[in-house]
Amino acid sequence: MHLIREAQEKDIAGIVIIEDMSFPVPWPDFLFMANLGNPGFIVYEDKKNIVGYAILGTFMDNAHLLSIAVHPEHRKHGIGSFLLKACIGIARCHGYECITLEVREKNLKGQKFYQAHGFKEQEIVPGYYLEDNAVRMYLKI
Repeated sequence: MHLIREAQEKDIAGIVIIEDMSFPVPWPDFLFMANLGNPGFIVYEDKKNIVGYAILGTFMDNAHLLSIAVHPEHRKHGIGSFLLKACIGIARCHGYECITLEVREKNLKGQKFYQAHGFKEQEIVPGYYLEDNAVRMYLKI
């Protein structure tokens, strides 16, 4: 059985494992702890294991996807899409009309994933990441 729900403190260790396996410069655990209580911090749970997460915040009056990741062993099963659609629903419920995000310019798979969900490129943000530029994308909802 799978479930998307708000993240809890007990989930942080599993989230950090996914984060470390997913990004060249992973977030430290205290940033996840700081987002507890945020209704946009959600996890995808499968048989009591956290296999994915997403964090939705705000940026310049828009909903902003801060981070999303799925455990490498569980990718290509639609979990990222479930999480992204849940974030869109949360943003809509809170009255936002647009979601923005940044993705590494070198991450072509990530850009294609977001484009497949209707996101469009807004601009390139030079030096956004330590080792890469970002592509800022948006979705009108």
